[in-house]
Order: sequence, then C-alpha cells, then structure tokens
Amino acid sequence: MKDISVSFVATALIQAANIATGLLAARLLLPDGRGELAAILLWPGLMAEIGVLGLSDALLYRAATRAADPRQLFASVMTLAAGLTVILIAAAFVLLPYTFAQHRPEVLRIALVYACAFLPINFAALFVTTLFQGQLELGTWNGLRCLVAFGYLLFIGLALATGRADAGGFAAANILASLLAMVVGLLLLARRGWIGWRARIETMRGMLGYGIKVHVGEMLNVVRQRLDQALVALWLPSADLGLYVVALTVANGPMILGFTIANVAFPKISQQTTDAGKRVVFGRYFRFSLAVALLAALGVAAVSDWLVPLLFGRPFAPASPIVHIMLIGLVPLAAKLMFMQALKAWDRSLVIGRAEGFGLVVAAAALALLLPRYGIYGAAWSLVAATFAAAGAMAVSLQRQLAIGVVALLRPTQDDWRLVGQLLRRTPQ
Repeated sequence: MKDISVSFVATALIQAANIATGLLAARLLLPDGRGELAAILLWPGLMAEIGVLGLSDALLYRAATRAADPRQLFASVMTLAAGLTVILIAAAFVLLPYTFAQHRPEVLRIALVYACAFLPINFAALFVTTLFQGQLELGTWNGLRCLVAFGYLLFIGLALATGRADAGGFAAANILASLLAMVVGLLLLARRGWIGWRARIETMRGMLGYGIKVHVGEMLNVVRQRLDQALVALWLPSADLGLYVVALTVANGPMILGFTIANVAFPKISQQTTDAGKRVVFGRYFRFSLAVALLAALGVAAVSDWLVPLLFGRPFAPASPIVHIMLIGLVPLAAKLMFMQALKAWDRSLVIGRAEGFGLVVAAAALALLLPRYGIYGAAWSLVAATFAAAGAMAVSLQRQLAIGVVALLRPTQDDWRLVGQLLRRTPQ
C-alpha cells in the first residue's frame, strides 16, 4: 500500500492547491466572472475529453502490461495526438461561436485562443504523465500531478501581480500550468531514454482499437457528467453557472481521493496474471474507495453550510444547498469509478459504454424535467440520478460478465485490516 500512501500525500497537496485556486477564482471574479471562466474552460475541455479516443487508457494499459517499449509507445501516441489536435482545433472554430453566442465577444475570443493552446498542450502533458503511471513510476506521476496544481496557483499569482486577474488571466494560468508539467515530463522521459520518434502502424492500430472500445463508455461518461454544466451554461445566467461550479468544486473535492485510488488500482489489477488475483486486488481497492468516499461525504456535509460562504465569500452562499444534493451521489460515483477500472482490466470496455449510455439517458430525461422548473437545483438532482443509474447498470454488468457480486465485494477481509494498519503506519504524520 506504499503507492496509495504516496498518492494520498500528493492528493492532499493537490487538493490544497485546488482549494486555493478555487478561492482566488471565486473571490476575484465573483459569480459572473467565475461563470465566464467556467464556460471558457468547459467547452475546450469537453472537446478534449471526447476527442481523445481513449488513447490515455490505451497507453496506460500497454505500458502496464509491457506490450511495447516506452519509446515506441511515446512515438505512437504523440503521432496520434498531433492528428487529433488539428481536427479538434478546427472543430472549435465551428462550435465555440454557437456556445458563446450569449457572451461578450471578448469572452469568445479568449475561448478560441484558449482552445488553440489548450488542446495540444493538454494532450502532450496527459500522455507524458500517463506513460510514467503505466510504468508504475508513481512517484514521478504524482510529482507531475502536483506540478500542474501548484503551477496553476503560481501563474494565477503572476496574473494577479501583473493586473490580469480576470477570466482571461486565469485561463492563461491554466494553460501555463499544463505546459510546465509537459516540459518537465518530457525532460524526465528524455533522461530515461523513453522518447522515440518512429511510430509503428501496428502499435497505433492496437492503441486505437483498445482506446475506442474504452472511449465509447468514457465519452458517454464525460457527456453525462458535463451535460448539466453545458445546459446551465447555455440556458441560465453566468452567475448561476458560477454558483453551480463552486458547488461542484466543493462536493467533488473529496473525489480526488477516489480518482487517486482508481488510477493506482487500474495498473495493479491489470498486472495480475489470473482472474482470481484480479478479483482480490479489485475487491481490496473497491472497499477502500467506498469507505473513503462515505467518510468524505459525511465530513463535507457537516461543514458545508458555513464553509462555502467562509471560503468563497457571501455571494456564493446559495451554492451550499446544491453541495448537499451533490454529496448524495459521492459513494455511487466512487463505486462506478472502480467498476470501470475492473471492466477495463478484464478488457470488457464495451460494457462501460452501455452502462454510461443508460446513465446519459437518465441524465437527459432528468434535466429536461427538472432544469426548466428548478434551475441549478434541478441540475444537481439530475446529476445524482444519473450517477446512481450508471453505477447500478455497471454493477449488473459486472455480475453478468465476470460473475462478481457487489454484495460479496463489500465484505472486508483480514488482509484489508492488515493493509489499513500498514497504511496508517506509513502515512507521514
């Protein structure tokens, strides 16, 4: 469990940096400006997540299973990323004028510039970081994760010092943070001799084949998770979007722990050579993830009423009830993340797509029913309903495809208690 301990320390540092950047964005931009920044970051980010074609998962899987050497993987994934970047930037110039039709022309201009810089830098930083994760160099992986979070905080400070602490300045700081992680990651790859330039058709074909199977589910997951924000951005005032993203920041803050556990779990499960071994490792991480999510949800719920206005300012006090609604979905979200890791590790990625498709249908129906009548409250309830639906569908698929029952997974073992004890002893005080 040493990897979990190190990753949790890194996660705590990242969360501290994220809290600081979130507070600065809220207090300096206020609800209207925070909503504009959210829209600027939302649409290019959504395009990147939809357009990545599962290549990050494919790279991680092949690196973890040693299906190809790092130089070959690097050359192949970067070649694919270059082609995707050109296509997505072209799409941005078609899409963004429509999505920003109700915003000031300056906001559209910032969004277009941001998209052109964000897409190539984000892909490069993502794949460089993923290569370290797949090689189980988790110390380096965690270091690069921290570099993005603290780099963002650093560059926000520079924007503030130079009088550019507006939505455009925050967007530029976001790009520069990813650029910093990308450059450092490339230097570290070069030191290990992992940078190659000769991409192989067979490797690219294999990565695309695996990635697209995974991507069907992950794309639906992204659309389902972002559909509420997208519709709030399109239909409601910027101030409502500002309140909504602050609520998401607070409610989903603990899930950085869930994502950390899932990111460590996937290569660990994939490396097991037998189904029995995979089940043991998956069950251990699954139980740990749910316990962390439950404790985190209860803790945040207990303090959010006074914490939100204290940290973000009185203008954001109306976001607190939204936080309470969103926290209801925290445990099923943690379960769903772990179900996804298991299905990918057993190469049952298409099952994820069906479950996420069901969740997307539930989200769309709930938003159509609740958003016009209840505004951001309705958007929050639709998010919770969709999370429960997708997690439930994946649990059923896990039982049918792999004969793994969720009830059995919930029973802790003696090894669990022994490893928790080791984790507590090794975690820095």
